[in-house]
Amino acid sequence: MQKSFHTLGLIALTAIALIACDKNVDKKPSTQIVAKVNDVEITMHQINRVVKGMRTVSVDNVASVRREALEKLIDQQIIVEKAKKENLDRTPDVIMAIEAAKKEILAKAYIQKLVMNSTRTKSNDIKEYFNEHPALFSERRIFNFEDIGFQRVAELMPALRAEVAQQKTMPEIAAWLREKGVKYTGGTYLRPAEQIPLAILPRLQYAKAGEVLLVEIDNAVHLIHVIKYEESPIDLAAATPFIKSYFINTNGKQLITDKLKQFRKEAKVEYVGEYALAAADTDALAEKTNQIQSKSNKRSSIEAGVAGLK
Repeated sequence: MQKSFHTLGLIALTAIALIACDKNVDKKPSTQIVAKVNDVEITMHQINRVVKGMRTVSVDNVASVRREALEKLIDQQIIVEKAKKENLDRTPDVIMAIEAAKKEILAKAYIQKLVMNSTRTKSNDIKEYFNEHPALFSERRIFNFEDIGFQRVAELMPALRAEVAQQKTMPEIAAWLREKGVKYTGGTYLRPAEQIPLAILPRLQYAKAGEVLLVEIDNAVHLIHVIKYEESPIDLAAATPFIKSYFINTNGKQLITDKLKQFRKEAKVEYVGEYALAAADTDALAEKTNQIQSKSNKRSSIEAGVAGLK
C-alpha cells in the first residue's frame, strides 16, 4: 500500500483507540492474542476489524494483509501510549476530536441497524435482478480496453462519428483530436463488468474484439477500443451477497432520507444567532438545498460512471 494511505489509516486507528483507551475491556481468550505492546494485548479480533475495512483483500493476499494490519495496530498502540504520557488525550482539541469520532461511529452504527432491520430482500427479487442483468452475472466478462475521454464539443461530434465509422485506429483518432485542439485523457485498462458503468456496459458487452465504440454520457465522450475480453460468469449463489448489498444500499439511501425528515420533525431544533431563521425561510432553504442536492447527485452519478473507465 502507498505510504500516505498507511499514514492516514494509522491516524484514524489511533483516534479510535484513544476513544476506548480508558475503558475496561474483558480479556480475550489466549488463543486470540497475537501480540503484546508493553503488556497491552492485540487480538485477532482487532486484526479482522482492520482487514474488514480494506478493499484490496483476496484469498491470495489475506495472510500478508493480516500481517500488515498487525504491524499497523502495533504502531497505533505505541503512538497512543506516547500520546497519553504527554496527556494529549486531555487537551481541548483532542477531546473535541474524540467526541466527534464517537458521535460519527454511533450515528453510523444506528443507521446501519436501521437499514438492516428495515430493508428486507426476498429471494425472488434477488433471482429477478440476477436474470435481468446477465452482463453482470451469468454472462460476466473481464474487459481489456483502451479509453480516450474528453469533454463533449458539439460542433466536432459529426466529424468524430465519421472518423469512428471509417474504422480509424485509436492513435489516428487521438491525433485527430490533438489537431482539433481537444484535450483528452487516455489509457489501457483491465476491468470486470461490475466496474463498468451500467450506461456503458450493454454496448461493451456485445462489442467485438478490435471494435471502437463512441460513447456519450451527457457532456462526457469516451472512445473505447475493445482489445480483448475473458468470460468470467458468476452463478446465482455467488451473486446473492452482492445483490443483497446493492438492494440495501439503494433502498437504504431513501429510507435514511425519509427517516431523517421524520426525526427532525420529532426533535426540537433551534437555530441561534446568525443561523436563526424564520420558519418560512427555513422551508425555502430546505427546498433550495434539496434542489442543489438533486443536481449534485446527478453530477455524482455521471462522474461515478465516467470514473469506472479511469
